[in-house]
Amino acid sequence: MPSCRDLRKYQDNPEVADLFGQLISGKKGYKTIIEKSPKVLRCSCCQKMLDDDAKFCAECGTKIVKEEKKE
Repeated sequence: MPSCRDLRKYQDNPEVADLFGQLISGKKGYKTIIEKSPKVLRCSCCQKMLDDDAKFCAECGTKIVKEEKKE
């Protein structure tokens, strides 16, 4: 049965990272590397890939509104 608990508050906890590393490797002190792929910014109108610092789409001219990160 799946759990509905929100565990995001433990995501950046160093103690949890140490325990996870120990669980995976079987040794203390093992540091896991969790890759976080960068979010690709696309135009909402034409879906062209954009640079991170773009304010307007180079293809269609649509103004780019970046979403704020919510925690």
